[in-house]
Amino acid sequence: MGFIRFWHGGYCFICGAHRAWGPIRSLVRARLILVLGLVVVGLLGVFHLKENDPETDGTFLPPCSFHEVTGLHCPGCGGTRAGHALANFRLGDAFKKNALLVVLLPFLVVGIGLEGAAWLKGPTYRGPRVRLPGGLAWWLLGGILGFWILRNVPLWPFELLAPR
Repeated sequence: MGFIRFWHGGYCFICGAHRAWGPIRSLVRARLILVLGLVVVGLLGVFHLKENDPETDGTFLPPCSFHEVTGLHCPGCGGTRAGHALANFRLGDAFKKNALLVVLLPFLVVGIGLEGAAWLKGPTYRGPRVRLPGGLAWWLLGGILGFWILRNVPLWPFELLAPR
């Protein structure tokens, strides 16, 4: 039985690939290894947060420098404790620690996933991308700044926004 030639004129009859796609495939392979490594590191971080309570066990993360200097809470204060509560499926506790993180985290995860898929596929990607209209980006920034200010107001409804 002789050699069966699949490549004809730089085109593969089996998979439809073109020889010029070789560099793109190696780029996608390298990016896939990087993305898988980042996913593994992220899952290890979630596992670490699940097993180690930052309030009792301590954490390897430094304390919030803004809170240390001013005594006020930044928008991220309580985020590590909220991550611990989310990793243990305690949504109510997570919301008490940092409501902004709990609300924005699903959008952040989906956005990073979509952009990661686009980056992984490289120039051949034709799927959905994350595009924030300029107005929405400004509203989001205003919401974060409003959360930052309101969680530091020492009145009853706003005290609920501070990490507890």
